Amino acid sequence: MLDSNACASTMPCVGDAEVTDDEREMARATSHALFGNLTNHKGFPETLPSDELSIPAETGSYRIFEYTMPASQQPYKIDGDEFTLNRLNTLYLQDRAGQLQGEQSMVVAVSASVASPSNQDSALDDKPMHENERIMMCMPGGGFISSDTPHSKWVYIRMSQAIGMRVFVPRFHVAPKHVYPRPVHDVYTAFQHLVSRGFRPQNIVMMGASAGANICMAVLQVLASEGISQSIAGCVIVEPVLDQTMSHDSWQRNQDVCVLPYVSPTHPGSMPRFYLGPIDDDNIDPVELLRRPMLSPMFADVALLPPMHIQVGEDDVLYDESVAFAKRIPTAELITYARINHYTMFRGRTQLDRYYSNVRKFIDKVTA
Repeated sequence: MLDSNACASTMPCVGDAEVTDDEREMARATSHALFGNLTNHKGFPETLPSDELSIPAETGSYRIFEYTMPASQQPYKIDGDEFTLNRLNTLYLQDRAGQLQGEQSMVVAVSASVASPSNQDSALDDKPMHENERIMMCMPGGGFISSDTPHSKWVYIRMSQAIGMRVFVPRFHVAPKHVYPRPVHDVYTAFQHLVSRGFRPQNIVMMGASAGANICMAVLQVLASEGISQSIAGCVIVEPVLDQTMSHDSWQRNQDVCVLPYVSPTHPGSMPRFYLGPIDDDNIDPVELLRRPMLSPMFADVALLPPMHIQVGEDDVLYDESVAFAKRIPTAELITYARINHYTMFRGRTQLDRYYSNVRKFIDKVTA
């Protein structure tokens, strides 16, 4: 095992430079302009021109592979949410019939400290390298309009170095072309694919950041309905989207210091409504729909969750909901950072050192 104090931010990568006040303000202004009204947002291209990165072998490597729904995967069963259940099972039937739009693919990333030259081929496979191999399954953020991006490959390899594990990243489909709950289906199917390939749920650590944390928590609810969720080694959520009604005070309190703008969820151009997609039934109140646990994990039953680790910055608009959610789970670990917002959580070597170190300590504890 790696030294628990080892930190992946020793790798050269975007984000190592310490954040200046000018950069912080420029990021806030740019993000407020981008996410202020998504009504006319057309989405990002499914495949980006620079998708393939040249990463030195002494740093690590990655591979993108496609996966399909395992033959053993069953229709969804979710109590009390017919809207979500109907949408999920429509996706399930389309997938089973080979009619689901868009390929399903995943990234496997491994640092050179985890995979030696002698086992490089098996390190980039989607099967366990040994019987009890532990891995991380990571859901990146992106406001539900972006999933995996080219520079993220660096981040996955850095995480692999920090935690001493391989990292698997489902490239879930995003709005506006693919709306809720398509990302949930993509990630749940990715989980089932890894299990079908030989990984044990108790050896999988799930992780999600921002919107990816929301999707991660929705998948855990599906797994809870199957009696599997508590078998998972643990779950890390970082600056998580937990309440899509946007009702907590920090949404207003931190508007001048955070990159995420407040747009009422009643507005069709708000991030929650963009993810939710069109609603055909005029009798359904979109905001009440957003309160449902699969969309807002804040309101979910937490009794069947695996060990939880939560990180959030005090300047993040999502700060209050993260703290409130942690209070509902007596055993949850909550790490907060002063003067850190939704952008600066992953910027600057000082912050990256703290972030990776805290994730590693939690993983060492739950996988001991």
